Amino acid sequence: MKAVKKPKTSGWLLFGYDVPEKPSRIRVRIWRQLKGLGALYPQMSFCILPNSSEVRSRLGDITSSMKGYGPKIILEAKATNKTYLDTLLALFREDVEKEYRELAEECDEFLEEIRKNLRTGNVTQTEVSELEEALEGLERWLIRIKSRDFVGSTAEEKIHRLLNRCRNALLSFSEKAQPKRISEVPKGHR
Repeated sequence: MKAVKKPKTSGWLLFGYDVPEKPSRIRVRIWRQLKGLGALYPQMSFCILPNSSEVRSRLGDITSSMKGYGPKIILEAKATNKTYLDTLLALFREDVEKEYRELAEECDEFLEEIRKNLRTGNVTQTEVSELEEALEGLERWLIRIKSRDFVGSTAEEKIHRLLNRCRNALLSFSEKAQPKRISEVPKGHR
């Protein structure tokens, strides 16, 4: 049996890049330059995760569930300079802010649904229950986004204000949906 040689490297570099598809010569030129440096392009999916104990624990669970699916690689990496770190943080911030924008759109749709129900007279306890479920879903979505927002997006503050508007609108709507007591019905309508 042959002895495995020790690699002639002090570690590994992950290099993420994005170049336009066309003209393809740019992509090919960069690919050749990187292959000339010894780059490996494994046919695998890659992602960048924050390095925290919680993420490591959950990643361990995920990798355990992937037994038998093929090779897995976990590498520790850090940006080699501040510019690359700022770029990485901007990419994460952009990703989480996109999620916050999607949640804001859903909150706007929630508020519009209440307005529509008020316009059409669909002010019932059934509708209140459906809206309560929808609001709970929006609040769960915010919790999930916040758990992934380790870059401290400024969009979270706006979402909290918007969700408060949703809660207040639902409260007002649910008060209107309460059955009227006989003493509240105008005299000529009994």
